[in-house]
Amino acid sequence: MIQAKKKFGQNFLIDQHIIKKILDSINPNKSQSILEIGPGLGALTIPLLKKLNHIYVVEIDRDMVKFLTKKIPSNKITIYQEDILEVNDKKFSKFNFIIGNLPYYISTAILLKLAKINKNKASLFFMLQKEVAERVSANTSTKMYGRLSSMLQYYFKIETLFDIPAESFNPVPKVISTFVKFTPKKLSELNALNQENYEKVVKIAFQYKRKNLKNNFKGVLNESDFLKLNLDSKSRAETLSVENFINIENYLSRKKLSF
Repeated sequence: MIQAKKKFGQNFLIDQHIIKKILDSINPNKSQSILEIGPGLGALTIPLLKKLNHIYVVEIDRDMVKFLTKKIPSNKITIYQEDILEVNDKKFSKFNFIIGNLPYYISTAILLKLAKINKNKASLFFMLQKEVAERVSANTSTKMYGRLSSMLQYYFKIETLFDIPAESFNPVPKVISTFVKFTPKKLSELNALNQENYEKVVKIAFQYKRKNLKNNFKGVLNESDFLKLNLDSKSRAETLSVENFINIENYLSRKKLSF
């Protein structure tokens, strides 16, 4: 039996009830294409092939690639043996769904990479550490709301679907997971004039969590700017919605203010 490797953050899904719930949530048809990140021993890959003609996977671990190659006929699977963070952005544009049990240590980096690919129209279904799931889906003015929430909520409608107990995996992780759906917003809904600047605005706003907007935007926005934006300069970043951040970015871009 192949052992999970700590360096790749591997925890294999073994709970058949959870596997069925995940497949029911994704519910693909034969005409749709799926990319799976980190298929491991094929706990989702193999049952998904009962619903699909073909599946694409990204797997960094040579042992897993060997296992999948033996287990699944080559006409049913395309394996990209590479680091997901190094995969060319163009490869993501042809899929209806991107799914996976994301390694906890790089889940945020993967989510941000996929968010910023404008041609990526895929719905994402990911198993995430529960704390990460709470952060990405958090509402404004809550403890979990922060930079990651406002970045990802700009690009996606985010729904937490159900929790997955630690015992559903082997080896058993120290944390609970949550299955999360990310539905990409239409390009017409991404209203920031400059998306890179949107990210900068969010970064500035949250740079010192305990300081207010006036302090964090010192040298960028003054009191009259906050008045024009209809924002209280004494409030903190966690009270701002995605719409507020878009308004700040657009205001700065239109005024050609450097930041």
